[in-house]
Amino acid sequence: MLGRRQEIGSEMNQELEEIRPKSKARLMDLVQKAGVDVSDWANYKKGPKHAASNPKYCYEWSFVQPGKVVVLNLWFGVMQQEKFGITSSFNMRKLGDDCKRKSRKAMWTTRAYKMDEAIQEAAKNSLLIRVIVCDGSIRGLSDPDQKASSVRNRMLDPKPWSITKYDVQTGEYTLTRGGAIHSQYVDQFEDQIENAETPERVDRTGSVFKRDQKIRQLAMERANGLCEYCGKPGFKLADGRVFLETHHIIPLSAKGPDVIANVAALCPNHHREAHHGVNAEVIRGKLSAKKGVSIL
Repeated sequence: MLGRRQEIGSEMNQELEEIRPKSKARLMDLVQKAGVDVSDWANYKKGPKHAASNPKYCYEWSFVQPGKVVVLNLWFGVMQQEKFGITSSFNMRKLGDDCKRKSRKAMWTTRAYKMDEAIQEAAKNSLLIRVIVCDGSIRGLSDPDQKASSVRNRMLDPKPWSITKYDVQTGEYTLTRGGAIHSQYVDQFEDQIENAETPERVDRTGSVFKRDQKIRQLAMERANGLCEYCGKPGFKLADGRVFLETHHIIPLSAKGPDVIANVAALCPNHHREAHHGVNAEVIRGKLSAKKGVSIL
């Protein structure tokens, strides 16, 4: 057993090392490769030949191609290898607030807020996230007089990343490498739960309502592992994830919208009660008041 654990740990570390950049590509080229229009970089007083060094763009931390993709510069040194993948966690909004309050590095404030807005846009519109991995020396954020950060190597990660946690109130986020959503929370529509035991396959006809996975995930991240009706924590699965059930306050069958404000994360007991209990309307009313959803 110990040998297998060591083998798994080695595989995980190997995945992290695979995205350590070995050369330094131009930022403009990587941003363009990720799907962002870089034509405006050429509008620079030194001319199109020096577009890559345009200070309006070459020091930015994030780039957005509206409706399509968000590109983020992330330091390799602060990435972590977790059980469910490589992650990077931070709070750009807090960094912006701290810099503004302490009157430090005005451009840090601007870039931090801009990156927070980019992550928000990706979360709200389910945009693709591409990451430019940077390796080098990182300046301590608490000491603006320290030697400036220096990028030794950079590369565009060939795999997309996902937002697996974003607190809309505080700006705290976690990004996870990989196209699929990996999260510490799971609901009743997760395939691994829904199909954990399938003794017999049954063909059925009929229709079901389509639920947006991103909406469900954001609702669970907002709940932070707690039932949004009673406040008690969901139960833990064998792999450490927390189980909650997502619930449309105004049912989809009643033409309720599949949007974050109409979805609550509930413990299994209160989810069943919300559908079948004598207090169903009371629960709906309280959830509606919390989320600002009209039940009329």
